Amino acid sequence: MDKNKKGFIIVSMRPFTLDHIDETRDTVDQKLLNWIKEVGYVPLLLPNTHELISYLKNKQIKISGFVIGGGEIKSNSLRYRREKEILTYSIYNKIPTLGICHGMQMMSHFEGGKLSQIKNHVRTRHKIISKYKADNRYPQKVNSYHDYTIKKLPSSFDIICTCEKGSIEAIKHKKYKWMGWMWHPERDKVFNSKLLKISKNFFKK
Repeated sequence: MDKNKKGFIIVSMRPFTLDHIDETRDTVDQKLLNWIKEVGYVPLLLPNTHELISYLKNKQIKISGFVIGGGEIKSNSLRYRREKEILTYSIYNKIPTLGICHGMQMMSHFEGGKLSQIKNHVRTRHKIISKYKADNRYPQKVNSYHDYTIKKLPSSFDIICTCEKGSIEAIKHKKYKWMGWMWHPERDKVFNSKLLKISKNFFKK
């Protein structure tokens, strides 16, 4: 751990239930772990059965950021509790937190946002439009794997990007070090260099 000077990015995990053997597994896509490594950090998995405090007590673990990945919001589930712990800790300790797809929706939900269903946003690619003129930091097209969108975004967030039809695709909190993307950067066959650059700058303190 001493060699890991940049620190760890803690990653929340998605539960997957195998009914035929009465088993629940916490999972994360290996591509997401490789993407975090490409950003320049070591990913550290947070099982839903373990409270975040169990990591915080370990003084050898330097937390440089959090990533909340894909899935769905299920109130009062173990994952829901862990991600609320992540968001709460990140607020009081000013830790950069990236929400990907479900993670972005969770950030909005945490602040009182509302979701609604959306069509034609699963397993496709579409253009995104930056809300800031002359902003070429983001790619022109992104992937899409979600069937819910943010219907009501809390006023505590700024909209960064929308799709051509106006649905919200990227957000940033006005006060906290939170950023959210509805696309999955890890699912691109070749990691997008613009998104890597944004992420490297975002996780720097």
